[in-house]
Amino acid sequence: MRSKEPIKKICEYCKQEFEAGKVTVRYCSHKCNCQALKDAKRKEVVQLTETLTEQKKAESVKNDLIGRPYLSIAEAALLLGVSKQTAYNLAHTGKIKASRVTNRLTFVSRKSIDDLLETSMPYEILPTKERKPIEDWYTLNEITERYGILRHQIRKIVNAENISEKKDGTRTLIAKRQIDNYFKNKGFDASLVNIAEWYSISEVMQQYGMTEKSVYLFVSRYKIPKKQQGGKRYYLKQHIDNLKK
Repeated sequence: MRSKEPIKKICEYCKQEFEAGKVTVRYCSHKCNCQALKDAKRKEVVQLTETLTEQKKAESVKNDLIGRPYLSIAEAALLLGVSKQTAYNLAHTGKIKASRVTNRLTFVSRKSIDDLLETSMPYEILPTKERKPIEDWYTLNEITERYGILRHQIRKIVNAENISEKKDGTRTLIAKRQIDNYFKNKGFDASLVNIAEWYSISEVMQQYGMTEKSVYLFVSRYKIPKKQQGGKRYYLKQHIDNLKK
């Protein structure tokens, strides 16, 4: 998008100040743009050449090591393509035969490396565990009716617990099994769906002689399962009775 006013910028190639018509412009001229592109291509070629050279050097060193009967730990690591620490671990566990000549010098038998590779189990691709397809889904309204929570609370739970969801037209569907497991872990008893098995705030106050404030503190402290019905909030009777008794 072209700016209404000229934008002062510094050319990324020649480092000179210039006025640009767009915020995305990086170079002061076509010449600087071309030179920058050439330099970038040149760096890619140099980097590729250096990488290939290093690979050839490593291959040459490995070919030289193959014909030698004894190797240092560093050379054994290079031949195996592992770190020096891994080579030391293989020597300590006896998987490759090593002899310590001095405190600083250890030799590894080249033959023991061949024996290790020959006796090792062949590589097998482990079967991937198939994920069970999610077949049953709740609508947001169904969750609200069953568990008595508002939509924004459902969204918080879905995000926090990474619960699966999908779109069905304009409806949002939530994985039934995951939601049920969440509320089960929170102490919700699916068999208690009758309103008679839930207390309202006023019923808790009357039953246990509590003030409204103390009831709210109590249900919040012990995370009593709750539900919304008919514009009123209810708390699970079973949990409150068990705690109070």
